[in-house]
Amino acid sequence: MSFFVKHKNYIVTFGTEFFILILGFIIFRIASERMTEIGFSEYALSRRNISFLQPLLMIGLGVAVPRYISISPDRNSFLPAGLFLLAVVGTIFLIILGLGNRFFSTLFFGNDKYQSFIVPLTILLIGYGYHAILYGYLRGKKDIFFSNFIQFLHVGILPIMVLFHTQNIPSLLLFNGVILILLCVVFSISIFIKNNIQLDIKLCLEDVRTLLNYGIPRVLGDFALLAILTFPAYIVLSISKNVLLGGDVAYSITLLNLIGAAFGPISIVLLPEIGGFMREKRFDLIRNRFYVFVLSSITLTLIGYLIFYFFHDFIFNILLGTNHRKELFDMASIMLLGSFGYVLYIVLRSFLDAIHVQAKNATNLIIVLIIYVLLIVYGNSNDVPLNDYLYYFVVSLNILGILTLIKTYLSLKNLK
Repeated sequence: MSFFVKHKNYIVTFGTEFFILILGFIIFRIASERMTEIGFSEYALSRRNISFLQPLLMIGLGVAVPRYISISPDRNSFLPAGLFLLAVVGTIFLIILGLGNRFFSTLFFGNDKYQSFIVPLTILLIGYGYHAILYGYLRGKKDIFFSNFIQFLHVGILPIMVLFHTQNIPSLLLFNGVILILLCVVFSISIFIKNNIQLDIKLCLEDVRTLLNYGIPRVLGDFALLAILTFPAYIVLSISKNVLLGGDVAYSITLLNLIGAAFGPISIVLLPEIGGFMREKRFDLIRNRFYVFVLSSITLTLIGYLIFYFFHDFIFNILLGTNHRKELFDMASIMLLGSFGYVLYIVLRSFLDAIHVQAKNATNLIIVLIIYVLLIVYGNSNDVPLNDYLYYFVVSLNILGILTLIKTYLSLKNLK
């Protein structure tokens, strides 16, 4: 068996995510050059808010759909069940966020003048949810090429195309969301025809219950993670009343997410793969992957951080152009210290999601969020410098990595 055939799942997925990672940098480079400083900060905050809200919209479907499809590959009713749940939750989101646009514009952007951002942002959010369910279904079916194609198109190419269409943020969000949803409808028709998916109401209702039983307990964990990743920008906005500083923090977190995205393919491939190993009781293969990926991820994260630290001017000139704010490195150099724990979590979370129906990752995330909030309260009570809040963020993410490592090791040790 050739190397490519044996490892095509990893090779194709890593290749796709690598190009998406590069395109992610290019997106912000284009935004930085084509927008004003305020516009760029608004754009960075909009993307951060979408990331913050997506776990609530998805109610765990992004993990539940690929897991159950990988365990029961012939049960295609999981796809319409997932789409039905998304439609219900998406409608609720549109109503709540639309009616409360003044409150949410103040919450998300620090000022109620951003009310016009809320509905377009929600439409794009629903589009990404739609994509995530299709992508998860194809991952569970191990349709490697089709799943990676729509991932590359929706997450990599489409946001760049939209940036060239307009630099007005509400229009940009709306245009991106509408095109994304239309593309998902086209791909849904293709998937339904190709897999001969029939709408069996009884099976769909059973699968709705199964998906909710697995996914709902994970919502709190997903929300906790995005709260951890979003709080720094909100805190800086609240304390400094400076949207530029808030944008610097939001972009620093984007860099952290891009690092996570570099390791994301491991998590993407591992969830259905470990689901298959669990079905076959190949626990030795699961343990082998644990040791290999832990060692390699820590080593690569250290190398990456040192490269960033010593060559940041060159890196920022490539990513954002020569007109980037010099204060950005001060923020990013602190916040990226949390990448060690974050990468461990990204790599290992699929082990726990595949092995346990119980939401083990959610427990860790809630514990870490509580620790983070306590640190924030301490800082607020003692009037600490602004940078201390960034260090609280770093400490929290590294605790998350350690907790995930310990729980994964214990879970693998108990497999029999």
